[in-house]
Amino acid sequence: MAASAETIPPEEQRWLTESFVDPNGRVFEWRGDIYRMLEPAYAVRWKELTDQGVIPELIRDGLLVESELTHFTTESEKVVLRHRRVPVVSYCYEWVPGMLKDAALVTLELCIRLTEKGLTLQDGHPWNILFDGTKPVYIDASSIVPARDDILWAPYQQFCNFFLFPLYLYAAGCDRPARWLLRDYLAGVTDDDLLSALPVSFKLRHPRRTLSVTFPKLVSKLFERLPDELQQRFLSISRSANSGPASVKLKRKFLESLRKDVDGLQLRGSASHWAKYYGTGDKNYFRTDLSPRDWQQKQEAVGKILSNLHPQSVLDVGANTGHYAKMAATNGARVTACETDVSALTHCYDEARKEKLNILPLAVNVFSASSTPGRGGIACPAPRERFRSEFVMGLAVIHHVVAIQRLPIARITEMLAGLSSRWLLLEYAPPLQAKIGASPVPLLDDFTASDLEICLKEHFKTVRCFPSYPNVRKLFLCEK
Repeated sequence: MAASAETIPPEEQRWLTESFVDPNGRVFEWRGDIYRMLEPAYAVRWKELTDQGVIPELIRDGLLVESELTHFTTESEKVVLRHRRVPVVSYCYEWVPGMLKDAALVTLELCIRLTEKGLTLQDGHPWNILFDGTKPVYIDASSIVPARDDILWAPYQQFCNFFLFPLYLYAAGCDRPARWLLRDYLAGVTDDDLLSALPVSFKLRHPRRTLSVTFPKLVSKLFERLPDELQQRFLSISRSANSGPASVKLKRKFLESLRKDVDGLQLRGSASHWAKYYGTGDKNYFRTDLSPRDWQQKQEAVGKILSNLHPQSVLDVGANTGHYAKMAATNGARVTACETDVSALTHCYDEARKEKLNILPLAVNVFSASSTPGRGGIACPAPRERFRSEFVMGLAVIHHVVAIQRLPIARITEMLAGLSSRWLLLEYAPPLQAKIGASPVPLLDDFTASDLEICLKEHFKTVRCFPSYPNVRKLFLCEK
């Protein structure tokens, strides 16, 4: 290591959750930036790949997070990379189906590019992808390794369990099973899970895809019953077939066929009452005497507030199809849009992607989400830590949270205040009829605008009230 290298004090290094799994390096945070300590052997490989132009080309084409060697070292004198920081950490079970598909396509494109260089990815799961707005970014710089000669792609089964099989479930309209199974960071969606959850209609419409799951499973069972000597003979034949001058072409063809399968999937959205919230002019659709298109006064008020404050980061809680998230993004903010209605959120993702808006749509209920299990007993950070923003919006949402999740307004305002570093824009709407319980609960289902204002003043220095629409609603702008 050069004498001029600066050692990063070990007590100042904050190791990130999953980084200890990688045998080639570990990721840590220091002074607000993201770094990766490389093991000596991989540091040599990284320098070679950089000198050969492989790394710069991948970064230039948006297939790898921006990374550079630094003059820093660790107490053990290991080489350190600096990565561009992706603003918000999200997980695959929080993405809408289209995001998982786009992440899969980026992973495969990266693999195809590497195949031409005799390289590949050692991992085939979505934990190595973060979204910067609607753009998937591959962040595991030390996952690039030499390709094996005896196999087409070593992490293929991992890719199936965490990308392909969940996408099959999404295409069949099985959103909840896919989303919950993706939380299993070890197994994902197994072939047994997939075959059990897929409806018969999907299997009949897609016989080739169904056979691609059942046939390898059958072959594997038959292979296990063969004598050891015969198993070794078959493995030898397989290694010979996958090696030699034609191996690169064979691997590329395999990966391209996988990409074609993923790209051709039509992802079905489940029926949603709320996905039409800002698209209908029918006053009877929501059983009221107005339609969202009538809410010009509210939209003008929100637009003026965003324009005057000009927040750099915005969290939209209960974003629906992203109507107000788009207003914030157009105003220059980086927006995280949280919504539990996946169909509405899919519309938000599609529109933001089409219009190139800096919006990250996530299927997250911020009022119930907490830290989730991670590797080695280390939990994945909760939304309060990951989504904290300068400006938080909660428009037409808290009366639904009270009615359905049975949270009192004091707890709701406390949670929203924890997500905000400066401002909160919260809309008061009269209580709905309780969805749980036979009758309204006093002090829970009978809150007023004054009650809400009192709760907000517990967490914010200033609370100002603005008119909304209809007149019974109020907008509270709060600042810490």
